[in-house]
Amino acid sequence: MAIKTLPSSPSTPPARSAAGRVWSFLLYAGTPVLIILGLIAALLLLQPRYTDSAGQPLTARFLHADTALDPAQALARLRTRPTRLAEAAPDGPIWLLADLPDGRDADASAGLALLLPVHTAAPPECWLARDEADDGAGSPLAEIEVRDGLLGQQMRLPAAAAGQALCRLVLSFPTRLSIEQWQGHTLSETTAHTAQAAGLLEGGLLTLAAFLVIIALTMREQPYMVLACWILCNLRLGAWALGWDHQFLGQIIPPDPLVWVRKLTVLLYYALTIHLFVTLFRPSLDAATVRRLRLVGRWSAICLLLALLALPHDWFQLTTFLTAWLASALVTVTLVHGLFRFNTRSQLWHTIGVCLALAVLLTGLVLIGLGRASLIAPFPGTVALLLCNLLIALAAADKMREERQLRLRQRNDLIARDTLTPLGLFTLGATRHFEHLNPNAREILDIAPDSDLHALAWSDFFPKVDWLAISVATEQGRDTEIQRIQAARDAPARNFLLRATLVGSRVEGSLQDISARTETIRKLRLMADNDPLTDTLNRRGIEKTMQKAIENLQQTNTPCALAFLDLDHLKRVNDLFGHSTGDTLLQMVCERLKYSLSDEQPLGRIGNDEFIILFPGMRAGEARRAAQDMIESLNGSALYVGERAFQLKSAMGLIDIDRNMTPKDAIAAASRACRDARKQHQDVVLYEENARELFDHIDEMHLFEQLESTGTSEDIFLEMQPIMSLRHPLKTLNFEALLRVRNTGARPLQTDKIIQAAEDSGMITAIDKWVFTTLLEWMSRHHLKLGQTRQVNVNLSGVSLNDDRFINVLFGILNQQPQFTRRLCVEITEGVALQDLERTRQFMRRLQRMGARVALDDFGAGYTSFSYLKELPADMIKIDGTLIRDMLASEANIAIVNSIVDLAHNLGMECIAEWVEDVATLRALTDMGVDYVQGYVISGSRPPLDLLACDNILPLVGDPAARAYIEEISGRRLT
Repeated sequence: MAIKTLPSSPSTPPARSAAGRVWSFLLYAGTPVLIILGLIAALLLLQPRYTDSAGQPLTARFLHADTALDPAQALARLRTRPTRLAEAAPDGPIWLLADLPDGRDADASAGLALLLPVHTAAPPECWLARDEADDGAGSPLAEIEVRDGLLGQQMRLPAAAAGQALCRLVLSFPTRLSIEQWQGHTLSETTAHTAQAAGLLEGGLLTLAAFLVIIALTMREQPYMVLACWILCNLRLGAWALGWDHQFLGQIIPPDPLVWVRKLTVLLYYALTIHLFVTLFRPSLDAATVRRLRLVGRWSAICLLLALLALPHDWFQLTTFLTAWLASALVTVTLVHGLFRFNTRSQLWHTIGVCLALAVLLTGLVLIGLGRASLIAPFPGTVALLLCNLLIALAAADKMREERQLRLRQRNDLIARDTLTPLGLFTLGATRHFEHLNPNAREILDIAPDSDLHALAWSDFFPKVDWLAISVATEQGRDTEIQRIQAARDAPARNFLLRATLVGSRVEGSLQDISARTETIRKLRLMADNDPLTDTLNRRGIEKTMQKAIENLQQTNTPCALAFLDLDHLKRVNDLFGHSTGDTLLQMVCERLKYSLSDEQPLGRIGNDEFIILFPGMRAGEARRAAQDMIESLNGSALYVGERAFQLKSAMGLIDIDRNMTPKDAIAAASRACRDARKQHQDVVLYEENARELFDHIDEMHLFEQLESTGTSEDIFLEMQPIMSLRHPLKTLNFEALLRVRNTGARPLQTDKIIQAAEDSGMITAIDKWVFTTLLEWMSRHHLKLGQTRQVNVNLSGVSLNDDRFINVLFGILNQQPQFTRRLCVEITEGVALQDLERTRQFMRRLQRMGARVALDDFGAGYTSFSYLKELPADMIKIDGTLIRDMLASEANIAIVNSIVDLAHNLGMECIAEWVEDVATLRALTDMGVDYVQGYVISGSRPPLDLLACDNILPLVGDPAARAYIEEISGRRLT
């Protein structure tokens, strides 16, 4: 692999000299330090131009006049009121009478002035009132000139002024009213000092806010604009606290609008404070805390707005106080989270500085709310306010700088990933033309590097998509699979995973080529649904296809026929010639079947030699011709594997699928039709839609579903067929429990077909469990009436015998009724018993240890069983009924039965003869020494209640000749 060498970076500039480093240090570090030290020295060493002074409060009398009074009337009423230093005055007109100091010393009283620290909508009127004891001509009231200053309403007193000062004011809002006496030059200096502080405050904060606005506009950073607005609100609140918010930028704000300006300022300051600090400290807060803070801030701001609009002005200061404390609590939560979650020391000190600065600002707001703004000195308060805002601005700017650097790092990382990532990254404009493609995206879309992106649209490569839905899916962590438009029909399909997000009108997204993965998944799905040997559908695939056919039948009434094909002798081929030969035969069979089928008729292999064929859109009668042709093609000519010719014998069951069937039900019904074809030695057996066999199959499925879900069914019941002892016919009442089945219409079903279907479907164990459970429960309920019953025979299926799990369940049932288990005789078919002698032997001994007996059923039916009989510890043998029914037809049959009886007795076993249908056979069996007989000559199967009503077997015998013979042998036994 060729390795490309990246071009070397530019050479590092040479190191600077020692003199250069010293100069840089003095320039960037020394100069600022010298300036700061110079400022501190100037503040500490230089003589201040202004000195802090305060006026002398005067005692005064206050009168809230609701009606118009002339000065003389007001003077008379005021002189009767008590004196005080200050008064909480409501809005409206108010009279004030201040006691002036003794003015007989003309030099001491020269240049005095009065100050009312309040601003009114209209200039107040003031008069100099002589004392009541003073005599002389002229009016007792002399008008004093009043002018509005920065500190309030100012009045110059004439020399040697004495007596009292009377003033009439009209207040626009409630305030704390007082009057002070000043030296004239001191008042002028204080006013100038205050104006300097106001200019410093306004100039400093406005400059800082303007600087932040410029940064916000040039850098498009919204937090800087929010911070600028917050500093302007601080400016207004600071001016309010210092007492000069009635003017702004040298302009006087009338008192009436000033009230609403203050309310608006409080509201904006509160909302901006919450938003600013939550935004700044969001990285140190968890998402839940941010949501809670924003929710509380939003709703509390709405409540504050309603309070400011609805509450009277008397409540305004209390509202301001509560607002300050609520804002303090919310911001404190934010800052406390910041103190414990910041990672760097600089961030920690920034947070501590912000805490101190915010404490100073909120303290001022609290003093305003308590009406104690006079405690704040003008110049120190101005400097503190400036420094606090500057500190918060620096901390916020530094934090936003860090966030910007983080975004730059993230941007650089994104650029690096854009180049190195294996994904194809792209950007689409508003018209959905490409604006950017990284190198990998160009490669997977086959776009040349020098191609004009703006000329390429998304629709040139992919179909149109809903970008909003894809964006939502991406946010939820879900990928969208999309296929590229094929340039040619024979071109391979290209599949991609698409992730995208909407950024305004643009789309930022990524493409991942998953064509190879998609092809692999397609092949895996094909393997999951197909049989790899025969290239046909497997059970899963054919059942999925059948489910679609059933849904079409339910929705559009489109018929569908189903064929079940079974090959014979294939197991023998595998055993004799190997599985490779058998596999080749299966492939050849499938080729022949496919030749007779169309592409719309799927073929599936569900077992070693079992196949399913679907005929969509056809009924079974219409598909019979095609089914017959396939059977003839398979059975009519041999299949050659090498030099060997193999003649397979196949049979087929063909049914109409019912709309209420499941795929499993349909396969079972077709399998039953195929079994019937085998039994009837036919090539094809057809069960059409209304065939009785299909109804029987539906009844069977209903029965099996009930057994599987509840363990019982109303459609099955037990009947009892008596078994008579030939030694003591009237002293015992033994019987065999037989399973019987009825459908919902009370039409009896053939029990042998039900059992065969249950064995094929695996439900026979559920039936055997029901039989044993029901029989033992019945015996337990009626044990008092079963005194003559020594033995109850019950059959066990061969499938159940070979099921270990069922065997454990069976012995659990038997252990629950041990006293009745000892009366049972379990019948096992001889052919099943001989399949696994050791397993059968262990089962028999386990039953015998519980006291039960074991009988070999159908003994002598097609097996050479005599040599194996000694290997099985059976208690009884039950001679096959076909031997008994035709016994008298030939001497050979009599000899065979006689041999079986003698053999059983010699081995210590008893024997039962079934299918005894006439008295002659009954006499012959008695002469042979058979122990028990069972058949219609004695009685057929009866309801259990019939047996409970009898004390012996005689009332159950219907044949008079048989009754007479039973009485005869019973009497013979007695004598």
